[in-house]
Amino acid sequence: MRNLIAFVLAAVMSAAIVFVAALLFFPGEEKGDSASNSENATALTVSQSDSRASLYQFMFLLDDEAYSLPCKYSEFEKNGWVLRNPTELIKGCSNMTDVYIKKARHSLKTEIINYSDESIMCCKGQIHSVSAHVGDFQKITVPGSVTLDRTTTPSIVSKRLGEPDFSDENDESVTLTYQKGEYKSVKFVFSKKRALNGMDDPEQETDFVNEPFESGYYELAVIFECRKDS
Repeated sequence: MRNLIAFVLAAVMSAAIVFVAALLFFPGEEKGDSASNSENATALTVSQSDSRASLYQFMFLLDDEAYSLPCKYSEFEKNGWVLRNPTELIKGCSNMTDVYIKKARHSLKTEIINYSDESIMCCKGQIHSVSAHVGDFQKITVPGSVTLDRTTTPSIVSKRLGEPDFSDENDESVTLTYQKGEYKSVKFVFSKKRALNGMDDPEQETDFVNEPFESGYYELAVIFECRKDS
């Protein structure tokens, strides 16, 4: 009889220890910054998980034209995009930032990399980063069947793709970052202010208005970054 009681007590103590350990390592609703990324990953629904995986293919549509990063400039050129300074040289094993390519009234800010040891013309480099403003296109679509327009909000993006790995909000913008690696990410930047003249020139004096669109934000930019060697 004593052996039976001892066995039962031991079983109860073991269960109690397992329960306490579970509370320590899986704190339920309590969310700390250091654990937020892993919690977000495990909390994704099936559809969000599929959408997140699709997002990390770094494919997107600009008015139904398909692109995938990283890619050669020629992939954009064949659809009518033109580099401002195509013959400008990029040194070996280096990159060139804030390179604009244009098509009619559309404009994209890109980053171009030279992976070779020798200098090459800008038009021969690899595009690994593209920043597109929703207002410049009829529509921008990212994997996960997320179509971006002026009514898109941070909550809509989070609902479709799951909570971002990083989020930041200040007086001027809200940024949601979905990060796969050091140089592999997709950022959604919701600007709270919009220039009346539509110019993106820091040296030009600009007036801002504060009355929001339906979404509560003025302009949305999506930034795709996928580096070949990351």
